[in-house]
Amino acid sequence: MNKRQFIEMTVKDQHSVVFKVNNQDEFFRGVSKELNEDYLFVETEEGKNSKFKMDDIIEIYVIKSSSSKHCAIQSHSLMRGSKDDLENLVLQFESLNDDVKKQITSSLSKVLGKQVIISKMDITSYNVSEIEMIANMINGYILTIKTLDIRSELLELYNNMDLPQKTCFGKGLNHDRE
Repeated sequence: MNKRQFIEMTVKDQHSVVFKVNNQDEFFRGVSKELNEDYLFVETEEGKNSKFKMDDIIEIYVIKSSSSKHCAIQSHSLMRGSKDDLENLVLQFESLNDDVKKQITSSLSKVLGKQVIISKMDITSYNVSEIEMIANMINGYILTIKTLDIRSELLELYNNMDLPQKTCFGKGLNHDRE
């Protein structure tokens, strides 16, 4: 997602944003209200409407808060270099067997309310939260499978160990009483 797409998303959802502009030492905070040609219109916390040239915005963050104790920050700059991460995600998905892939895409399609296709070409069509959900689903499945593999390996190792048949505390097993 490039900076313009990210800003368009903030305007569409009227998100609270914090951003920095060229030649300014401070950050600005407000709500994205409108994107008109090359300008972002923001209503500041003081209730003032300001416009900023898109090219002058060097950093922009969305502040999402579901409660007073939980706050999430998103930024297009935090997603830079994520092309490799997306390719790795697709490779992880492709390494799964066909039944599992079908199960994951079916579940994600139900949750997202649209057909989900996980491929190198299609993965970039999803927004950040959708990609996060896809990654969590794939990684969760892989973690579950690896945990089961580790458990079965540990159980096999335990069963193959030459352990004593009885455990005794104190004087021992073969002490006769006189």
